[in-house]
Amino acid sequence: MSFNTYFKHWLSFTSIQSVVALAIISTLPYFSAFAQNTPKGSIDWILVIDTSASMRGVGGTKNIFDQVKNSMTEFVNAARLGDTVTIYSFDKDVTLNANSIAISSNPERGQLKQTINSLQAQGVRTHTGKAVQKALQHSALLNQRADALGRTVSIVFLTDGLEDVRGIHNPVSIPSNTQLLPQQQCKPYVFFVSLGLKEHEKQLNDFANNPALCSKGQVLRDPGGVQLNKLAQNIRPVLVQPKLDLKLPKINSQPVLPGTTTKPFNFNSISNVNTTINLQLQDLNQSGINLIPPKNTIDLVANKPTVIPVHLQIPPEAKGGVHSLRLVLTATNKAIAPITIDLPVTIKPRLELQPTQINFGSIKVGKTTEIQTLVVKSNIPVTAKLQLQGNSKDISIAQPSAAISLQVGETKIPVQLGVADSSSEGKRTFTLVLIPDNAIANPISAEVHLAILMPLGRKIITWLLLVLLVLLIALMTICLIQRKTPLELLQDIRTRKKLEGALVVLEPLPKLLEDEEISLTQLHKSKILLSNLISAIDATNFDAELVTVWRAGKKNIDLRCLKGVIFVNTKKINTEELYDEDIIEINNVKLQFNWIERQRPSEPSSGQTNF
Repeated sequence: MSFNTYFKHWLSFTSIQSVVALAIISTLPYFSAFAQNTPKGSIDWILVIDTSASMRGVGGTKNIFDQVKNSMTEFVNAARLGDTVTIYSFDKDVTLNANSIAISSNPERGQLKQTINSLQAQGVRTHTGKAVQKALQHSALLNQRADALGRTVSIVFLTDGLEDVRGIHNPVSIPSNTQLLPQQQCKPYVFFVSLGLKEHEKQLNDFANNPALCSKGQVLRDPGGVQLNKLAQNIRPVLVQPKLDLKLPKINSQPVLPGTTTKPFNFNSISNVNTTINLQLQDLNQSGINLIPPKNTIDLVANKPTVIPVHLQIPPEAKGGVHSLRLVLTATNKAIAPITIDLPVTIKPRLELQPTQINFGSIKVGKTTEIQTLVVKSNIPVTAKLQLQGNSKDISIAQPSAAISLQVGETKIPVQLGVADSSSEGKRTFTLVLIPDNAIANPISAEVHLAILMPLGRKIITWLLLVLLVLLIALMTICLIQRKTPLELLQDIRTRKKLEGALVVLEPLPKLLEDEEISLTQLHKSKILLSNLISAIDATNFDAELVTVWRAGKKNIDLRCLKGVIFVNTKKINTEELYDEDIIEINNVKLQFNWIERQRPSEPSSGQTNF
């Protein structure tokens, strides 16, 4: 008896049965195009069972949990050698009860039945979204196995009602799992078996109909679990129809240049029947991209893995950007529906700039240059901006002042530069870069030459400022060496040739106390006669002068004998360098020279000690 005849016979029993049967039959043409199995038709079953308390009648619902466990046991009994069975249970969380148990003998079936019998429907809440997430993640792992090609993954959810995530922190929503579907590569069948007497979760319908499931998702209504005992028998025939299994390669997203050939897209395929596959490329954007002949027809031998290589030729005049292509695989076996695969191809934008060197000539500071025209050739409409790089300090782009819209073909761009008032004189070489806002388009650049001129008046001011700066640095250096402030240095310069210190008259004592000490500093003179300072000397035929002398960078005060005989520290002299507290004797006048800045250096010891 054929499968369709069996279903027609089954329809005569109950209207509820007919609903389930029609749902399964209606999906056969869609499922057959994407079915996957090994030569033996091996299936990886992922059974996901709702263990919330409502499954056993808590809250006024019907107790269907024993029927659900019986149905899961039937799945185990119907599993064939080479199949695997994974069991998840879920309520507020998800539990992995059996992990890809391979059916090779009866002990494995017994192990799985024990696991099923141990399940209890005592949980609170119904975290359906997380159950979907765990099942899809497990399906993705199965599809990464070395023997995944030719196997079929079938996910079967058994639940009685609406999702309930009250009190669950950061719950996983059902729609959020759509992001996991692309990595499934159209592999798994997904059956949501809705067992509740009330309407099931509406989000399951949207998820099952998501295009990324490749028409392999379905929600089956079986209120009260009337047909659960035949669920396994009804699903398996859907999975073993004539079919072609494709393992999609990782699509190379690297942009390709116009006029080149793409690297091959290698599709691993296997069919459970002998057939011939015809390849056809649909160019939705009419970009001119073609399949490289002659390999547009592939012969497939039943149950033999075959690689289908796909090469694309990009025409030289192709526009840049993402082009939507579709590869359609049509089998001569009419039982296998055509397979459509999206092949997005990114053609790298090509930008060319002329000229590659621009000379703006000479320009004064604070002025703008003459306008130069750049010509940009592009194979894509794109927005770009100009930017200066390199030795472009104090130089700006006067125009264009905004972003530039480049069209396919040639675009002329008038460019004018501005030089700041603070810019320095000299020749400049820097780079003018055109940066597109398209991430896959490379910037292009031109070398810029520019001579900056400075007015004569500004040059003079600049040099004066430099001279002042040098003088200031020299002054600071001298201050550091001399350990004096600038004011002290200025005072030294003013008093450089002036006498300093004082003379104290010891004999004969003057009549007035204020006449005992004579300040040389306050005289503001570089030399003076003693006879002009002291009347007692003026009345004699003796005289000498005090004079300022610089030796080895130091100021000294010398005493020079002009008339008569003069003694300094009891030593007769003609010219003598004076030190602090030296005693001067001239005729009957005795003086003491005081200058604290000029201490007499210590003399070497004679080795004798005076007592």
